[in-house]
Amino acid sequence: MFKKVQWKLVMTYLLLILFAMQLIGFYFMREINTYFIGQLSSNLTTQARLLADYLKHSFSDQGNSASPEANLDMDNFAYTFAQLTGGQIYILNKNGVIVSTSASKTLIGQKRIQTQVTHALSSGVNDTPQLVDMGEGRRFMVLAVPIQDSDQVVGAVDLEVPMKGIYQTIYRIYWIFFSGTFLALGLTAFLGFVIARTITVPVVEITKKAKEMAKGDFSQKVLIHSDDEIGQLGEAFNYLTDRLKAALEEIEGEKDKITAILLHMSDGVIAANQSGEIMITNPAAESMLGKKKGELIGKPLIDCIDLSDLATSAAGSIMSGDSPSNVILKGPNGRTLHAYLTFFRDKGSIHTGQILVLRDVTEFETQEQMRREFVANVSHEIRTPLTTISSYLEALMDGVLYDPSISLKFIQVIENETKRMVRLVNDLLQLSRLDAGIITWNFQTIHLRDVLQSVYERFHLECIRQQIQLDFSEPDDDLIVYTDRDKLDQVLDNILSNSLKYTHAGGKIRLEVEGTEDQRIVFRVADTGIGIPKEDLPKIFDRFYRVDKARSRKMGGTGLGLSISRQMVEAHGGTIHIDSELGKGTVVTFTLPQKGGR
Repeated sequence: MFKKVQWKLVMTYLLLILFAMQLIGFYFMREINTYFIGQLSSNLTTQARLLADYLKHSFSDQGNSASPEANLDMDNFAYTFAQLTGGQIYILNKNGVIVSTSASKTLIGQKRIQTQVTHALSSGVNDTPQLVDMGEGRRFMVLAVPIQDSDQVVGAVDLEVPMKGIYQTIYRIYWIFFSGTFLALGLTAFLGFVIARTITVPVVEITKKAKEMAKGDFSQKVLIHSDDEIGQLGEAFNYLTDRLKAALEEIEGEKDKITAILLHMSDGVIAANQSGEIMITNPAAESMLGKKKGELIGKPLIDCIDLSDLATSAAGSIMSGDSPSNVILKGPNGRTLHAYLTFFRDKGSIHTGQILVLRDVTEFETQEQMRREFVANVSHEIRTPLTTISSYLEALMDGVLYDPSISLKFIQVIENETKRMVRLVNDLLQLSRLDAGIITWNFQTIHLRDVLQSVYERFHLECIRQQIQLDFSEPDDDLIVYTDRDKLDQVLDNILSNSLKYTHAGGKIRLEVEGTEDQRIVFRVADTGIGIPKEDLPKIFDRFYRVDKARSRKMGGTGLGLSISRQMVEAHGGTIHIDSELGKGTVVTFTLPQKGGR
């Protein structure tokens, strides 16, 4: 309970009041005690002197006895004094013998030997009142005053006044003071509690609102009841609430943006703390590393990337944080990853974490390799006919030109190689236009019967010459296809040419066409040729790829026909694939849309 500010304030008020009252009480009681005792002492001294001055005429010249009238007079004085003060009076002669008293009459004639009496009779000097404790709580103020006549001590007046009444009065005052003190403390406690509540209630309310804010509820507002410091604190709290709410909304917005960026960016991002433990990953990074969602969180960063291909010193330099690093790493399933590792630091340049950015460069590396292979293949394909032409030209220039039988053969070879280069260049130009998307298309709806009849006429004589049987299914008269006629003829020519090249005499080639329920036309060219090894099928549409390179070159092939065919079919919105078994033949199937639209 006393840990609360409210009770601390109340206790502080009470202690301050109590300390002040104690200080005032000590001074007040001391002054009260001094005042009452001083007053009693002063009154007693005055009374004693008046009695001494009055009684000096009651003693005879000898000072040892008094007349009966004087004794009566002294008895009256003694009785009156006792009635007024409540004390006792002793009238003594110069020998200290009691001649009259307000006490018991049996004391008359006895000698008083008290110190104050002896001192007054012997010195003749007025003494000061003294406090005497008689024991058992009986305290008296005593005073002995000499009675002088013509500078001669003729007797003495000895007064004893009890202090009980004085002390009762003082104690009564003390009780009144302490009662007032406790009453003041009670009122102070009540007022302190009320005042403390006016201070602590707003503070408690602000504290409660602050706890709600800490839980994420920023709708809290403090009611302002005054314009003092507490009210200003409430206004500051409300302003802080608005500012925090706006700041957190801004942070949440930025966080959502970053999350959206990380979620949808194609590059993988991994963030690790100072200890190297992964804190954040995005789906792209998890996919590149072949991990499930959240599987990398909490794991060491170095365990998630494969540095086995790097030297130990290089791997250590990468993870040390000396500088950003770019490395090529192995990923799962044969993927190639480009990794950029950097470190973020605080204002004191202290290393506080790591950022790893991954990019899947498999396709880029594949395309780069294909580009290098393409350049090499083009160079090789062009160099071969050029070398042949150059050799035959040199031979002609050396004199073969003048031998008609030989020179004609040489010129025919040069012509064939030239045509081969022309075909190669034309195919390359066509591929280039297809890649760039600048080739001209003339799409229209045509009847398939006309297409197949034209194909048959083009290849019929060549098949007879090579002793190969050419069959094709006659489509329905109403079977149509939406295509570029020239491009379709080129695709069919490329496929049938390959079948002729790789089918031996006595073999068969069959062309089939049929429509499907999903409004597509399926073309199927099947032959009984040499077939294609299973391991070569995935590469069959690559540029310059040949299964039998010697036979292909001998037949004048460029190795680009199937690649061109695939791009043309896909440009129509169709698909193409090859099924083949070595030694048993090949089936090439492609589809085209039956009606308008690609």
